[in-house]
Amino acid sequence: MYIEYSIISFILVRCVNSGSLFTTIQYYLHYDIRSRSMWWFLALAGFLVPLFSVSAGNDNNPIVNTPLGRVRGFKMSSRGGREFQAFTAIPYAKPPVGMLRFQPPKPVDPWKGLKDATGGVPYCLTMDTFSPEPKAIGVEDCLVVSVFTHNVSGRAPVIVHIHGGGFIVGNADVKPLYLMDEDLVIVDVNYRLGILGFLSFEDEEMPGNQGLKDQSLALRWVQENIASFGGNPDCVTIAGESAGGYSVYHHTVSPLSRGLFHRAIAESGTSYDIGSLMPPGYVRNNAMRLAKYMDCEGNTTQEIVTCLRNADPKELASQLVKYRVWQVDPLSTFRPVLEPPGPGAFLTGKVSDWDHAPVPLLTGVTAAEGLLRALYFITMDMDFNWYNDHFNEVTPSTLGYLATSSEPDEVTKKVKEFYLPKNNISFIDWYKIVQMHSDATFTVGAIMGADNHKGKVYFYFFNYLGEYTLAGKHNRSVVVGAYHMDEMIYLWCLPPYDKLKGPDLKLSNNLVKMWSRFAATGNPTLVNGDIIWDNWSVERHNYLHISDKGFTMEENFLQDRYNFWSTLNYRDKLM
Repeated sequence: MYIEYSIISFILVRCVNSGSLFTTIQYYLHYDIRSRSMWWFLALAGFLVPLFSVSAGNDNNPIVNTPLGRVRGFKMSSRGGREFQAFTAIPYAKPPVGMLRFQPPKPVDPWKGLKDATGGVPYCLTMDTFSPEPKAIGVEDCLVVSVFTHNVSGRAPVIVHIHGGGFIVGNADVKPLYLMDEDLVIVDVNYRLGILGFLSFEDEEMPGNQGLKDQSLALRWVQENIASFGGNPDCVTIAGESAGGYSVYHHTVSPLSRGLFHRAIAESGTSYDIGSLMPPGYVRNNAMRLAKYMDCEGNTTQEIVTCLRNADPKELASQLVKYRVWQVDPLSTFRPVLEPPGPGAFLTGKVSDWDHAPVPLLTGVTAAEGLLRALYFITMDMDFNWYNDHFNEVTPSTLGYLATSSEPDEVTKKVKEFYLPKNNISFIDWYKIVQMHSDATFTVGAIMGADNHKGKVYFYFFNYLGEYTLAGKHNRSVVVGAYHMDEMIYLWCLPPYDKLKGPDLKLSNNLVKMWSRFAATGNPTLVNGDIIWDNWSVERHNYLHISDKGFTMEENFLQDRYNFWSTLNYRDKLM
């Protein structure tokens, strides 16, 4: 998952407009300073900056007048050579610091003068728990958006991108160089993460979901400001992958975001996935543990939260690692919660009672989503004999239902019988182990999300394994299918996976056009294309199969595995 946000950005020539290199070096340099292995890049950038410092005083940088004030951006080029304008790190909320820590976001005040929007995007303060050496990274003052547009006088469809990262890591640092071949406006959103974004005492004083409320305020900012950048506020698509997909689907059922968007793209993540929500009681328990860790115990939530607001922010964020159970489990401790009903609540009630916005939805999964968790078995040199002996102990945690099931032991017993019926688990069973993790964490939830959504649904199964995979440099005998988020390689410029050619480049161009057409019309089927992408039917479970053989429409998506999980009480505490 670390790869979601720390992908190498050495693309000064291939992925930027050479006419504004000085600004662009600043832009990418800010990103790369977060990477643990990028000091060599800093040295290189230090060598290059003097060569191009003549561009620093260039007055041709675009300036946009917004209702909040004037902003100055810079120019870039898309993969196909189309010039576009970029405006990075524009604030949409007041800094959530001091007394505003843990509070719902407050709209930013208008500013005087010209605001520079050419620098890097700050990282919201969190703890990088996926690193071999976990540490606090980022800053609290991080609630910004970046905007990419072709024509500030236009009225183009808008895609608002919400990054993934398990609600723990990630930031608004997309490089939309492929999508900007199309007539689109792209908005990328920062939101609070980890403890600062999702701490909850499950009461009116501290209900939680600060990060989701940040996103909702950003959507309101889009409605009020995007026309200044040439975007159509009446044609807004929210899109995200993994935790970003969870977020997108949460917005479709949240009254706080109703009417702020018109289509949704949830890639590898819906509200029905086991990792998208935490059950009542569990989150409050985590909050009380945090109070103890920080020496902030008190008689009331108000007393505790007041103490936490006065705590050192990095020390606060660093407590995340203390919640580990086994290896990297749970992958995400502080997540969205079901709040008490009341003004400003983002998610309330039981999942089964949610009111879904009837907007078109494009959603799907990859073939080997479960590699996201299962690969840690390999990277951490797990002994399969040990795993065999401790399967019942660790599986509720690795599959994510330890907190969401009322009978985790019974679920584990049935899971073992279905996927791994023989007595001794070994590497021979690797494919089944990956399949088991895929189904529990993403696949079954995606089907449930498609079945329950009230608008038209276009479902895909990404089963294409090209030259690159976000699984990294593992042997292809271990990477048994498209990794979690591998489809992102073909939609966004993700160095070092950006040298697409041959079939990979063809697939990328097709996906970009499909996603763009969905954003513009609500239907991803290409005009004069080779295939009609039929919308999902609850009876047929029909989907677009994306593989090395091209695009095919198929039915009964993984029906036997879905039927199996439908019999289990693996997330009944949420329903």
